[in-house]
Amino acid sequence: MKILLSRLVSSAPFLAAAILALQAPAARAQEVAIGVRSTVVDKSLQWSHRTSAPDEGGHSKSFALFAIDLIKSDQKLVKPVDQQAMLRQLFHQLELNGFHPYAKGTKPDILLTVSYGRGDMKNPYIRDQGETPTMDGTPQVSITGAFAQQIMDEKTPGYEANLQKASFEKLFIRVTAWEYNPDPKAKAKMLWKTVIVADDPDHRDLNAIAAQMLEAGAPYFDKSIKKPELDFYRPMPEGRVNVGTLEVVPPTAK
Repeated sequence: MKILLSRLVSSAPFLAAAILALQAPAARAQEVAIGVRSTVVDKSLQWSHRTSAPDEGGHSKSFALFAIDLIKSDQKLVKPVDQQAMLRQLFHQLELNGFHPYAKGTKPDILLTVSYGRGDMKNPYIRDQGETPTMDGTPQVSITGAFAQQIMDEKTPGYEANLQKASFEKLFIRVTAWEYNPDPKAKAKMLWKTVIVADDPDHRDLNAIAAQMLEAGAPYFDKSIKKPELDFYRPMPEGRVNVGTLEVVPPTAK
């Protein structure tokens, strides 16, 4: 009996840690995890007035919307997306972060394309993934020396958990900026891209969380983040769709 009590006392810190770990998910049951991945693709000094570092972008803020598209996959969204509502939310966040629609009679500095959907995304925690297509429309490019850096990354705390979380199927919104060129034959030049993701696409309505996703991602438009992904948590109890057994209700007699 004494041996049993001593073991329980000695293991108390571990039991407490286990209990806290079990309670942690419940504390965030009413929140949605949002991940932001942002990259400046064009880092040339093309604007003479620019004072920011290349990784901070600095491209002009006058924009025009070029297209918004659903990227189709084998799995459909739980509800069709209201594209006009998503665009209103996007324009609101753009203006809050210093961007503005181009004025009539002038030319926009950048063209924006928006894509959204659900699917398996490129995992930002894996540096060398080959040259295969991804749901967000970008290739997975092999990087010289990536294997050695990958080994170093795997030693950092929380890396394995983040890697596994990023491998899950996602809901996503991608905002991409392109250089405006009036020549229709000119090759498109990407300036920057921001991909915003959320988990649980089987039960999550993109309409309900699009505003929170864009709010989290917009401050990083035209910026490169230093980490593979930034995580944000937003309260969204109404964003979950629970699908149960269908019940047929007979029509009410007149």
